[in-house]
Amino acid sequence: MKNFKLVLITLTLVLLVAAPLVAADYSPGNVAYKQTGAPFMGINTRVLGMGGAGLGVKGYYDSFLLNPANLAGSNFKLSIPAITLTAYNPQSILESGSIDKFVDGDTVGGAQRLFNTITQGQGDLLTTDASVVLSVGGFGIAIETQERIMTYLEDSDSTNTNLIAQITAAATVGFGFNIALVPDKISIDLGVTGKGVYKTYLKGQTVSSIINLLMDESSDPADKFLNGVPLAAGYAIPVTAGANVNFPFGLSLSAVGRNFNGNYSMEVFPSANTWAEKVLGSSFTDNNPTGNESGTFEYDDGWKLDAGLTWAPKIGSLIKPIIAVDVIDVMSLAGLEDDALTRGFYSQTRLGASVRLLSFLDVRYGLNQGYQSIGVGLDLLVFHLDAAYYQLEYGDNLGDKPIDALSLRFSLLSR
Repeated sequence: MKNFKLVLITLTLVLLVAAPLVAADYSPGNVAYKQTGAPFMGINTRVLGMGGAGLGVKGYYDSFLLNPANLAGSNFKLSIPAITLTAYNPQSILESGSIDKFVDGDTVGGAQRLFNTITQGQGDLLTTDASVVLSVGGFGIAIETQERIMTYLEDSDSTNTNLIAQITAAATVGFGFNIALVPDKISIDLGVTGKGVYKTYLKGQTVSSIINLLMDESSDPADKFLNGVPLAAGYAIPVTAGANVNFPFGLSLSAVGRNFNGNYSMEVFPSANTWAEKVLGSSFTDNNPTGNESGTFEYDDGWKLDAGLTWAPKIGSLIKPIIAVDVIDVMSLAGLEDDALTRGFYSQTRLGASVRLLSFLDVRYGLNQGYQSIGVGLDLLVFHLDAAYYQLEYGDNLGDKPIDALSLRFSLLSR
């Protein structure tokens, strides 16, 4: 009996000492952080207005970020800056009356109605993108940043919603060139990009924990947040390669292999201040972390092959139509048969159309996994505005959890 008690006490002491040395699971393998594992791709309002299709659509400053082959023969294009704001669940938010509450000064009531629009499972709340892009003579450079607030709700109680704040910075360099197979008839565009990506995201915070943090008058909420919330940060250097086969009458076939070498090396820090002290050389405030979570992990979403067909006939200067059909991750369709192949093809196909009118207005429409999208682009000299309203599937199967989104992008200089 004494030996049993001694063993029990020893095990308890070991657990008490060892437990703080084991970091909580902040990897994408944890369902709450699943979305953090997606390869980085900035919000492209133009493409989303076309249902997510556009691998072979050339002539825009950011075309090479989707397909490096679009750099081939590129003219000088410069966008400083391009800023995109994306809000999710806009229809539910408008119907909830939360905006009216905020306007009336009822912050608590507005927040409650806002969070009540969040449903069980994965989701997004708000995303802000900013970029500077330059391309000339087959070369392309892009600097991108993104602030994203993701959501995860395990049950039906909205106060248990986990808000996960993520900041990503990426630098992309690329080169593309053209090979003429049959002069003036058939040619091939080839291109490759390398992207350095650094992402950080905070431990998920529930709505109730945030309210308690703000209501705690015994300490400074900002100081407590910077010292008390663990953070995961790390980098990857993915490579993307693309090709376009160009035919007469504006037809082209595209193939893009993306996320080669996409392995992320991540580290967990006890707090944002600890991360800043190690990475930036100084903390935001006095570094007094209240926790000691630490550790490292790696993850890789794997490489994928996308294919597309684009038709961009030249029928005059007043009207310029584009039709695009893309199939995402075509390798995953291998081995599927009958109904499984039909469902897989349907869920991975993107259809889009765009018509440019009078050289300053674009009207767009698309189907993404069967969900409709609409978009519009307006060019006024060096000012460009793009808007898209669309739906994305966040569930495991089509129809499980579609979320609507509204993206607005403002850019200067080249479109």
